[in-house]
Amino acid sequence: MSRPDRYGLILALLALVALAAGRAVATDLGVYQGAGCDGVNGKRNFTRWLGREPDLMVDFIAWEMLETRNVWSVKCWSEADQKKVVFSIPMLPGSGATLAEGAAGKFDALFRDYAAILVRYGYGDSIIRIGWEFNGNWYPWAASKDPEAWIAYWRRIVNAMRAVPGANFRFDWNPANGWNALKADRVWPGDDYVDIVGLDLYNVTWNTAVTTPQQLWQEMRSGAYGLEWQRDFAATHRKPRSLPEWATGIRPEDGKGGGDDAYFIEQVAAWIGAGDFIYHSYWDYAHPPYNGKLSDGHQPRAASAYLKAFGRRPRAPVIQ
Repeated sequence: MSRPDRYGLILALLALVALAAGRAVATDLGVYQGAGCDGVNGKRNFTRWLGREPDLMVDFIAWEMLETRNVWSVKCWSEADQKKVVFSIPMLPGSGATLAEGAAGKFDALFRDYAAILVRYGYGDSIIRIGWEFNGNWYPWAASKDPEAWIAYWRRIVNAMRAVPGANFRFDWNPANGWNALKADRVWPGDDYVDIVGLDLYNVTWNTAVTTPQQLWQEMRSGAYGLEWQRDFAATHRKPRSLPEWATGIRPEDGKGGGDDAYFIEQVAAWIGAGDFIYHSYWDYAHPPYNGKLSDGHQPRAASAYLKAFGRRPRAPVIQ
């Protein structure tokens, strides 16, 4: 190799190192602690436990809040001076509405008006999760009911929210981990309508052959529509990634879940550190469907691993 070629190679490697470092700095640490003012209070407790403030908070806007143009949640964050919030916005109410109606424009005004509320309170550049976990069958907007209408409706919502003066939202297309009611890539809205490829990752399996933390992590990472799929799919579409909800814990209704699994925490931290993630958000919440809370002390091993990984800026760990 000639001297100029060596210099060129060195410069290219330095550029890659700089890019990797930039990605690490750009990854925001988020948490879910409850909606609105409940989340504000929860953030204070989480900050004391973690030893640093999270970079962003995740919140959920109920359909009724869209209909009534209720500003409670947004106002709570604004008054608490929380700069970054990821807003999860539903596509349909609990019953009596269809994806086809949405695709035809029935709800355009709701999304347009709520986008204006977000802009008014200083959240015009927020990340928006429309119809999260759409590939499952547990939400009214399950894409399996009408995939083509789901795609058309997503595009319509994005267009409505983008049209509001002052809006500069980023839209997070956010399936749930694993093979569910529908293959997530069946309803890709198109590169022009998505800014981030998300994945909700809960440390749970229904595969009775999986009995160790290592096997469970392998399923989360390499199983159908898992982390490797997200990585490859996002790269194909040249989009950054997110983990808007991730946690280890137990499902109270059936006892399933990885529980107090430090290995899972360590491996997710390593995976985040090695990837181009915009943000990740831990589900530090004792919710009836899944209790992933770490900051209350009931999962000490997982909590210790999380504090070690995220309580300070870690050196790049090794993915196993």
